[in-house]
Amino acid sequence: MNKNKNLYKVIIAASLVVVAVIVSKSNVYAKDICESNYGGGETCYLNKSFSIEKEVRLEGDDSWEDKVHIDLTDKDEKDKYIEFRIRVKNLSSDERDIDFDNMKMEDNLPDELERIGGSGLTEYWDDFEPGETKEFKIRVELDEDILDDDDDFSDCATNKAKLYWDGDFEGSSDASVCWSNEEVSELPKTGASTGLSLLGLALISTGALITKSKKSFN
Repeated sequence: MNKNKNLYKVIIAASLVVVAVIVSKSNVYAKDICESNYGGGETCYLNKSFSIEKEVRLEGDDSWEDKVHIDLTDKDEKDKYIEFRIRVKNLSSDERDIDFDNMKMEDNLPDELERIGGSGLTEYWDDFEPGETKEFKIRVELDEDILDDDDDFSDCATNKAKLYWDGDFEGSSDASVCWSNEEVSELPKTGASTGLSLLGLALISTGALITKSKKSFN
């Protein structure tokens, strides 16, 4: 009887560990504070005096997203440019007697994307006032080798923007571009919904194990 009770306790403890691992955030570094974005990806901060947000959309779209998909089998969609928007806001209060100079936004454009217009990949500015927001837009297109490839394929690239103040890293935010040259029925699910699904499976498995253990007590 005691042996079965010990087994029951082990199962409960192991299940709690599984649940904790599933719901914990990934890619969190020692000094980062990261928040999950709706639809996937995350925004990370070091200094809560600032926020940085990066989003993306296809030419002609009204809304900004964390991820876009390009259907290369659709000629109209294939010819559209991609636009990134980076917003940097000074969250500090007016009471802080600090000069926010030597600000820098650095955009790390992946090799699969080629800049065709908009803001530069690196921007500098001074006199960043509390409550002020700086906005940068970068227009890109897929590399010609990708556009000219006739094989069936699908891939994604993540574009990250980083914020620096007086040479110190202050935070980052990323957005993704996916493309395919084949029929795609549904994009891979990311973000909170996937985590909740895994959590549900873990709880179901835990319930099954507990039920089985209870039966062994009888």
